[in-house]
Amino acid sequence: MLGLYHAHSGLRFLVLLLGLANLVVLGLGIAQKRPFGKLHRALGAAFAGSLHLQVVIGVAMVALGRYYPALIGHMVMMILAAVVAQATSSVNRRRATPALTLPLVGVVVALLLITGGVMAIGRGLFTIAAF
Repeated sequence: MLGLYHAHSGLRFLVLLLGLANLVVLGLGIAQKRPFGKLHRALGAAFAGSLHLQVVIGVAMVALGRYYPALIGHMVMMILAAVVAQATSSVNRRRATPALTLPLVGVVVALLLITGGVMAIGRGLFTIAAF
């Protein structure tokens, strides 16, 4: 259980880094009027995939007994963040001409949900808490 906790806690830094990288690349792409490309697709997939892994690890922790009432808000917001990241990426990819705006909105909303989810359990984004 301690290993899952450390994996879940450590993976958040990768999730935040990928979210920040998405913000920068998508923002620069919009500012420079560039088309949606492989880099945007890869970063979006990495961000959504890392969020999905984070959700799976979190659900495993709850299933193994790590539960307290404040986790309800945390879980709801984190699952919503993963859904938003995946949905905006998928919808954009299926468009005739994918753009950068929808994925950017998806990343911003997902990062806001992640921030709210972390705050729901009384921690900061960069706080390292003991098990």
